Amino acid sequence: MYRKYIKRILDIIIAAVFVIMLIPIYIIMYIITKIEFKGSAIFKQRRIGLNEKPYEIYKFKTMNDFTKETTKLSRFIRKTGIDEIPQFLNVLKGDMSIIGPRPFIVDDPLPIPYSKLRHTVRPGLTGLSQISGRYTLTHKRKLELDDEYINNLSFILDLKIFFKTIIYIFKEIF
Repeated sequence: MYRKYIKRILDIIIAAVFVIMLIPIYIIMYIITKIEFKGSAIFKQRRIGLNEKPYEIYKFKTMNDFTKETTKLSRFIRKTGIDEIPQFLNVLKGDMSIIGPRPFIVDDPLPIPYSKLRHTVRPGLTGLSQISGRYTLTHKRKLELDDEYINNLSFILDLKIFFKTIIYIFKEIF
């Protein structure tokens, strides 16, 4: 019941609240990104979603299109996850969930071995592997944590991941 209906309803409510609350940050980030990197402020990338269906993920651009250079500001934006804020729109569209395994990029080779179990749930903005050491884990360990999340998916686990993500973001900012 939770996995099929309640999780999606909570995703819509939480994403809608965050979209409204974060409007000032959207505007500020849009302006900063337009000035810093020229061109489009939103980066779109094809990802693999629920049932292996491709979709476009949205992010704030954090590097120059031509030189692929980053700046001190863009590294901060990535570290804090601010670049991921537009993905709340992906959640509202139904492409993503607030909590779930991070989606693979369509054009990247898939890691071998990996469990197709990850494609039985919507990919998430954050997940068990992100709160367990986002940058310090091996790719294999991230995949193991994604499977662990799916096998133990529950409201309590999602709640725990949600609050640990909020704490992580605040630690990175302050």
